[in-house]
Amino acid sequence: MSSITLTKLYDLLTEKVGKETALSLTSYIERKIDKEAEQNRSDLIAKKDLEKRSRWMLGIFIILSLMIFGLFIAILLK
Repeated sequence: MSSITLTKLYDLLTEKVGKETALSLTSYIERKIDKEAEQNRSDLIAKKDLEKRSRWMLGIFIILSLMIFGLFIAILLK
């Protein structure tokens, strides 16, 4: 897939539809790309937070499991 820059797209559109329309279209495309990139960045941050939370939850689960196991052993040895 070949890539095209916004400047080249503007030049190509200017020949076909005029300067104003070409400027409007390229501006719209640029805003849309920026918006999607920002959304992807925020999704990535949310995934990192979720990963940190799941690590904490796993750690707490292991500690509580060991505590309960220790209580059972203490009760059985009495």
